[in-house]
Order: sequence, then structure tokens, then C-alpha cells
Amino acid sequence: MSDLQKFNQTLENFSQEVEQLKDVSEAYKKLQRLTETYSEITKQFEENSKTLGEINELQKVQQEKVTKSLIELAKLIEEKTDQIRKENKEFYKDLESTIKIKLDENKSQIKQLIESERNQIKQIFEIEFAKNTKELKTVIKAETKIIKILLWIFGGLTVILSAFAVLKLWVM
Repeated sequence: MSDLQKFNQTLENFSQEVEQLKDVSEAYKKLQRLTETYSEITKQFEENSKTLGEINELQKVQQEKVTKSLIELAKLIEEKTDQIRKENKEFYKDLESTIKIKLDENKSQIKQLIESERNQIKQIFEIEFAKNTKELKTVIKAETKIIKILLWIFGGLTVILSAFAVLKLWVM
């Protein structure tokens, strides 16, 4: 091979080497850009992690506040419920007492009304009984007079007939 061919070959080799160097240079530049991007992403990730940590802490604090509020609310609801139960018990006791008093009042009024009605019925019965007794006495007196008259008549007839019978016996 001649020098020229060797030179061409060397140039071609150089050319290939230059192409490879260009490729390596481009790969290096891409790697550098990727490294820079990775650094930026890592930096952003660290910032985001820090922010997320702060948000997490704030969320924990808020959650504790909400938990405390819910516990206080539950206690308040329980206290109010107990208070309402007590007030309801007192209300129903008062209502029961009032109703008993009203019932006792009505009961005594009803007793008085029944007693009054009973007395009126008794008076009506006594009046009717007296009236019927008086009528009965009048009827009995009238019937007694008739019976007395009939007894006198029958007694007189019996005496007269007996006298005739005795007279007939003696006369005969």
C-alpha cells in the first residue's frame, strides 16, 4: 500500500474517529444535560419532600385539632343529652304530679256529683214511695170499709139465718 492509501486510510480512520468523537461529544452533552436535569429534578424533589413534610406536619396538627374538637363535641353532646334527660324526667314528674292533682280534683268532683245524684234519686224514691204508700193506704182503707160492710152484711145474714134455723127447730 502506498502512502497515499495509508494516508486516505488514516484520514478515513480519523474521520471515523471524529464521527465517533462527535457522537461521544453529543452523548456527553446529552449526559451533561441529563445530569443537570437530574440535579434540578433532585433539587425539586427535595423541595417537594420538604414541602410535603411541612404539609404532613400541618395535617397532623389539624388532625389533632379536629380529634380534640370531636372529643369535646362528643362530651358536649353527652352532657346536653344528660341534661335533656334530666329535664325530661323533671318535666314528666311535674306533668304526672299535675295530672294526679287534676285527677284527684276531678275524682272528688265526680264523687260529689255521684253523691248528689244518689241523694236526688233517694229523694225521688222516697217521694214516690210516700206517694204510693199514701195511695195504698187510701185503697186499703176503702177496701177495708167495703170488707167491714160485707162482714156486717154476711154476719147479719148469718145471724138472721141462724135465728130462722133455731126458730124452725123450735117450731117444728
